[in-house]
Amino acid sequence: MMTRLNNELSSTEKLTALGWQAEMHRQQALVSAIFSPCAPTEPPAEIGLLQQGQRWSAGIAAYRGNGLAHATTALRIQFPAVLAMLGDTAFDAVCARHWRNRPPKQADLAKTGTEFAETITGQSELAPWPWLADSARLDWALWQVLSDSPPHLTEADLQRLVNDEPAQLRIHLAAGTRLIQSPWPLVTLRQLHLLPESDTRTLQKALQLPGESAWVWREGFEAQCKAIPAPEALWVQALQSSSSLDAAFNVAPNDMDYAAWLNNAVRHGWIDCIQLLY
Repeated sequence: MMTRLNNELSSTEKLTALGWQAEMHRQQALVSAIFSPCAPTEPPAEIGLLQQGQRWSAGIAAYRGNGLAHATTALRIQFPAVLAMLGDTAFDAVCARHWRNRPPKQADLAKTGTEFAETITGQSELAPWPWLADSARLDWALWQVLSDSPPHLTEADLQRLVNDEPAQLRIHLAAGTRLIQSPWPLVTLRQLHLLPESDTRTLQKALQLPGESAWVWREGFEAQCKAIPAPEALWVQALQSSSSLDAAFNVAPNDMDYAAWLNNAVRHGWIDCIQLLY
């Protein structure tokens, strides 16, 4: 009986996977039809639509005509700091170029801004504002973490720090965390531009500040960010790249306050789990 049940579950999983693949193919076919230089006169078979002829032509024309407007609305939500930096007209122009040159690979407006920073980097007329692309990366990181899974840290994880050797442990940072490093004071510029009124002189002074490492995380249902000092940024990088906690300690700076960091990490949900390696 258990064998039969396992076979049934396996078949269900396969059907689910096949259904997901079919939906991905359907969405991709729809996106291709929307962005094709010449709209197809009939719906591709992968889309699975019953509408044909004039009804299809009217529908795809509406998609093609409204796509930029919907994408611009999504990008305004996803990149509030870049919008504040550029202003409405310039931002909408960047959106139009992004929509044209980097069409979405999925029919999901939540992912419209996936390569928005690259679009900014590729526009020579924006070269006088070299912090824009990194500001877009920070905006995007804050948007992304909202859909990441929450951390799974438990009391048992913390007990491992007390009972086991660093060489036996590895700290896995939560999925909803990002480190954005830049030669520009990203967090300060973001905060100033998102104020109800931005003072030009204050913004100019901010641009003279050294670069900042922006630490981004999801706390509850909100995205947070702050500028962290160089030792803390190096420590985060060590945790991301090292095979064990002991290895992370070996490359992390000596002036790092590990106890303070751990306290903040537990309180704010920066750690997903602490793995016992062996």
